[in-house]
Amino acid sequence: MDAQEKDLYLSADEAANQLGISLPTLYAYVSRKNIRSLKVEGSRSRRYWAADIERLGKGKNDAGSAPELQRIAASSAITLLTDKGLYYRGRDVVELSHHSTVEEVAEWIWQTPGVFAATPLPKKPKGISTLLKSMDEMSTAQKAVVLFPLIEHENPLAHDLSPEGYARTGVDVVRWLAALAVGANAPAARPLHEFIADSLGVDAAYADLIRRTLILCIDHELDPTTYTVRVAANVGVTPYYAAIVGLAASRGRRLSTGRSETVTRMLEEICLSKDGTTPILQRFRQGEPLPGFDTNQHALNDPRAQCLLEAISAVLADDTEFLKLLKAIEVAQELSRQPPAFLLLLSFIGRKLNLNNQEVALGGVGRVIGWLAHANEQYQQQPLLRPRAKYVGPLPD
Repeated sequence: MDAQEKDLYLSADEAANQLGISLPTLYAYVSRKNIRSLKVEGSRSRRYWAADIERLGKGKNDAGSAPELQRIAASSAITLLTDKGLYYRGRDVVELSHHSTVEEVAEWIWQTPGVFAATPLPKKPKGISTLLKSMDEMSTAQKAVVLFPLIEHENPLAHDLSPEGYARTGVDVVRWLAALAVGANAPAARPLHEFIADSLGVDAAYADLIRRTLILCIDHELDPTTYTVRVAANVGVTPYYAAIVGLAASRGRRLSTGRSETVTRMLEEICLSKDGTTPILQRFRQGEPLPGFDTNQHALNDPRAQCLLEAISAVLADDTEFLKLLKAIEVAQELSRQPPAFLLLLSFIGRKLNLNNQEVALGGVGRVIGWLAHANEQYQQQPLLRPRAKYVGPLPD
C-alpha cells in the first residue's frame, strides 16, 4: 500500500480501533452504516474508506449526507399543504380566493403590507416596444427570460435584497409578467385582475374569475419549481433572476406544467367534439392516459381545482364548451376515478380568455408571487449552503 492509499484507506484493525468496536461489529457496519471498502488483491481482507470511518467517529448519519440545517428549505413558514386543504401562512387559500385581492394575498404571503401601493412603476428599457414586437410569437416565459435582465439593468434597486427591497422588486416582477402575459408593452399600477381583464377585453365577471385564479395559483408548497427557485435564491440572485429560474424550471417535461400542451390538446378535442366525451372514450379504449386527470398531492380532490370549477360555473354556466367539459369530466371520473386536475381548469380559463397557445400564462403570473416569497425566505433565513452528495461511484484504488 503506498502513502496515498494509506491516507484514503484503513485496515480492518485500524478502522475498528478508531471506532472503538470489535471486528464483527465493523463488518456489520459495512452494510448498516454505509462504510465503503475495497478488497485487497490476493487475500481475503479488505481496506476501509477512511472518510467513512471518520464520519462515523463524529456521529454523522449517512455517507456524504448533509446535516439537517444544510438542506435547502429545511423549514418554511409560507404554505401548509394537507390532504384536504392548502393554507398560505395559516389562512385557507379557498377562503382567500373568495374575498381578497391578489395584492392583499401577495402582501400577506410576503409579510409586507402596503408594498403594492407604495411601489411606483419600474423604468422601461429603451426600445422595449420594438423588442416585444420581434418576440410576438414567443411565450410569456420566453419573453420574460429575455427582457427581465434588461429591466433589472434599468432598475438598480432590484439589487436591494433586504426583505423590503425584495418585496418591492417583487411587485415590479409581477406587474411586468402580467403585462407580458396579455401582450401589453408596459405594466400598470392598477389591481392585477382588472389590468389583465381590461387588456383582454373581458367584463367584470371574467375579471373576478381572473382574480380567483391568480390567488389559487400562488403557491403549492415545495414543488420542484419552487425548490429550484430556493436553490438559486440561496446564492443571492435578484428577484428578476429568481423568476427566470422558476419560469425555466416550469417548462420541464417531467412536470404537469411542462406538459401543458398535452392538456391543452385534450381540451381542444373536448371542446370541438359533439358532446365532450369522445376524446375521453377513445383514449380509454386504447389504454392511453387521460391528460388533465392526474393524481395530485392531496387525498383525492385538489381543493384549488374544486374552487376553480365552482368559479367557472358561476361565470359560464350556459357556455357550450363548458357544458362539454362538464360531460367529459363526468365520464373521465367514472372511468379513471380521478377528478379534473387544476391544470385542466386553468387551461380552460385561458382558452375562454383567448390566450391562444398561452392558456396557462395566468398560472405563471400567480405562481411568481409564491416563488418570490420562497426566494426571500430562503435568502433572509439561511446562510450560503453547500450540501454534500453521497458518492456511490467507484472508489480510487
